[in-house]
Amino acid sequence: MIIDGHQHIVGDYAPILERMDALGIAKTVLVGVGVRNLDVVTIHDSPLFRSHLLFRTLGMLKARQLVNSRAFRENLLGDPRNEDVLRAVRERPDRFYGFAFVNPESPHAFTELRRCLAEGFRGIKLALVQYPTDLRGRNMTALSEVARECRIPVFMHLGIGAAAAEPEWLAEAFSDVTFIIAHAGVQRFEETIALARRLDNVFVDTSSYIATTGKLRRLCKTIGAGKLIFGSDVPVMCEDVGDALAKIDALNLPAAEKAKILGGNLAAILAQTGHPTTTS
Repeated sequence: MIIDGHQHIVGDYAPILERMDALGIAKTVLVGVGVRNLDVVTIHDSPLFRSHLLFRTLGMLKARQLVNSRAFRENLLGDPRNEDVLRAVRERPDRFYGFAFVNPESPHAFTELRRCLAEGFRGIKLALVQYPTDLRGRNMTALSEVARECRIPVFMHLGIGAAAAEPEWLAEAFSDVTFIIAHAGVQRFEETIALARRLDNVFVDTSSYIATTGKLRRLCKTIGAGKLIFGSDVPVMCEDVGDALAKIDALNLPAAEKAKILGGNLAAILAQTGHPTTTS
């Protein structure tokens, strides 16, 4: 069974479902958006992603310029939108999972998380570039306590500043919570490898142009297929789910290992999810 573990939705889910059917994808994890216009944060493939050193330097400089730009600030929502995900999950729970996209620094974060969990959402999504927070701070600790109680994973795109980019303390403090690090760790690729090798509760997402085939091959060798979660990140940093699948095909893995990446690992994580008694 193939599960796309990371796709954004704006509006109707019918085009997503059509593409899923065409590619043989059984389920998709849907995530809302945190900007009024997705064009502002849509990233196209670039030579920057081929060299990790270049990405960590010039690539991160460009990322800082983006988040400090007027266009970004004017388009950023105070609270991400989960409405389109809610609709899809209500109407097609057989095909879609929802991860609650929240801003940890918003006073509405826990109200929104409570609402989404009541609707059957199965995880928490954090975009720490858009919505930075201290990963050792009170808000992140509280969110992780909810994740522990509900047995749901925390999926995070690491931020730019150190406080929002270093999840080691959090993953150690909440060893019974599953953390999925997006895009092969973004600029912290090497650190993510070390963390996932050391901690059983840390997994790595394969989505976006950042997670190149070369990086995925290295991840398979160092942390193993059992630690990888397939995702696309359509339409933000991937144009089509078929492109994301092609990267996994290019690894030429044994069928059992490929099956783990394409859905087995995430299915096992989501099978453990429960229901909260409180989220405040």
